[in-house]
Amino acid sequence: MRQVLWVGLLLALLVASSTAARPAQPASAALPDFWGMVVRDPGYEWNTNPLYPNAVNQTFINTMLDLLQAAGVEWVRFEFHGTWGAGYGTLNLAQADYFVSAAHARGMKVLALLGTDILRGDAAQVANFDGGTISSDYPPGTAYCVSPDPLGIGCGVNSYMQAWLERALSIADHYQGRIDAYELFNEPNHYAPLVAETSGAQDEMNPLHVARACTKLFRILRTRGDTTPLILGGIHPLTSTESGRTDRQYISAVYSAEPFQVYHSANGRWPIDGVAYHPYPAEMRRYVDDNQFLPLVGPRLDAVLAVIRTYDDSSRLWITEMGTRGDPASPADMQRQAQFLRAAALIFYERRAQLGPWFWFKYEDFPPASEAWGVVHIAYNDQGVYDVNGTVELFKPTFSQYQQLALGLRQRLWLPLVRR
Repeated sequence: MRQVLWVGLLLALLVASSTAARPAQPASAALPDFWGMVVRDPGYEWNTNPLYPNAVNQTFINTMLDLLQAAGVEWVRFEFHGTWGAGYGTLNLAQADYFVSAAHARGMKVLALLGTDILRGDAAQVANFDGGTISSDYPPGTAYCVSPDPLGIGCGVNSYMQAWLERALSIADHYQGRIDAYELFNEPNHYAPLVAETSGAQDEMNPLHVARACTKLFRILRTRGDTTPLILGGIHPLTSTESGRTDRQYISAVYSAEPFQVYHSANGRWPIDGVAYHPYPAEMRRYVDDNQFLPLVGPRLDAVLAVIRTYDDSSRLWITEMGTRGDPASPADMQRQAQFLRAAALIFYERRAQLGPWFWFKYEDFPPASEAWGVVHIAYNDQGVYDVNGTVELFKPTFSQYQQLALGLRQRLWLPLVRR
């Protein structure tokens, strides 16, 4: 008589550096493609190496991606950047060609951020996104219609939104079938460039206009047969000082907006494939005692998910940024950073059934010296120019902590052992 013994084989969880308890293993296996990292944007490495004139620095990109592969990273996130010029400037579409191919060659997926920086020029003030008076064809309070309109953008936009959609569509056309997902906008509910631009008078991109831009981009791409997932991007945890809206109220305002509602009524689905969130606990704790810190993250994620589920029962919550600084000159502070990474990762891991990938912010420390968010430190000079090869000067404890978690909390594999 056969006796079947099921033995669970779980990859070793190498987390001895922390004494925090492991979460209980759920009955279901871990979702694949859970581990992400925000990387150095390839556009910043354009024409930085004389070996690659008028091209991206392949040596730097290869060094970075090899290390991320070794760390167990499954998704990489970067942002497209325009080039300053007249009007809305230009954009070098080839800036990420090599990076995307090299990431895929290593088995990684690519999330690309389409933020306001795809427009860079003297007409590209972010405040103009919300209506403004960019040109005489869009007086305040009217529904400007694109004409002629070969892209099918339609009405209800202003000149800034038209330029943003045209630029986003040019990127989507160039990278169709290569970019694995797009994140649309970055922290639109508490947007630092808008704060700086308006001296604090504004901090929120109007959720109606965000909903309209997302809906139009989704509709046009799906009409073209492009099914690349679109993720409403990077909601910030801090309450807007301009509108008084919380992060959850902002998400609700986008779903409730006329463009989303009309599209849902006509198509039986929402014009996004997920919502992104940046659960930095330092922002959540501004109005409470500092000792609250990370324990606020889990309940806030649950509250955000509850708001999404009142409208949308299928979209996952993507964590497209999470991190804290770790001073490379202070072993104690770097260890604190590693402990933070571990605690945050386990909070997300416990909720993975409703989450998309999560992304640590970020791969490298960047200038000035106070912005030491990375898992590695690469030498840079007084002008902020990195070592041309991307050679790592210091692997911070967060690198090994991330690696241990990513390789340890892998999918549980069950094999039957049969004996007679």
